[in-house]
Amino acid sequence: MQGNIISLISSSCGCSQTEAQEYLDSEIRYLRELQEADDLREDDIEMACSNLGLDQDWQIYFINRLAGL
Repeated sequence: MQGNIISLISSSCGCSQTEAQEYLDSEIRYLRELQEADDLREDDIEMACSNLGLDQDWQIYFINRLAGL
């Protein structure tokens, strides 16, 4: 699934796979910061998908990452 999401981000953002990985890592870091501050909201996960050009179906990916799965 990781490779698939990187390809999708790369395609939607028009960037390299390396840049796509950096963008994804950045969004996950930001979501974790919000989670640690007890300020994470559903809208934040929706925004992460939107920022990366992903369908909202990918929200479960971020939820799983934040849950450590």
